[in-house]
Amino acid sequence: ISQKALDMSFDGIIVETHVDPDKAWSDASQQITPAVLKEMVGKLVLRKPNIENGMMPTLAELRHEIDKYDDKLMEILDKRMGVSRKIGEYKKLNNFTILQSSRWDELLRKRIAEAEEKGMSEEFITKIYQAIHQESINHQNKVMNV
Repeated sequence: ISQKALDMSFDGIIVETHVDPDKAWSDASQQITPAVLKEMVGKLVLRKPNIENGMMPTLAELRHEIDKYDDKLMEILDKRMGVSRKIGEYKKLNNFTILQSSRWDELLRKRIAEAEEKGMSEEFITKIYQAIHQESINHQNKVMNV
């Protein structure tokens, strides 16, 4: 946790230490000995909070690359929502409900498996697809209730 705090540029960390943590008057289970504190601090890596000018072009290029992917992602999401509206029209004409649970479960399972193969977490993909799915439902609701 302390390393993560440093990596996120937090202003400081709080660590409780006691020569005999079991006898500490408060928060005994959170306390560590001074020896453990010394070991922990010795393992922390202090990274530069600011990027030096010599590194800027590389970072700027990488950020530009991310911006291009974000632009493509927005374009793809726009096209996907267009298909969602068409699905809404089809469901309206054929008197289907918007939510098709088995399709949603299948889609999510497939995307989670694919994401894990690519080194992405299940939690990350689930959150993204839940948001995309909800937006698709919103678009279909508009079509169905016109």
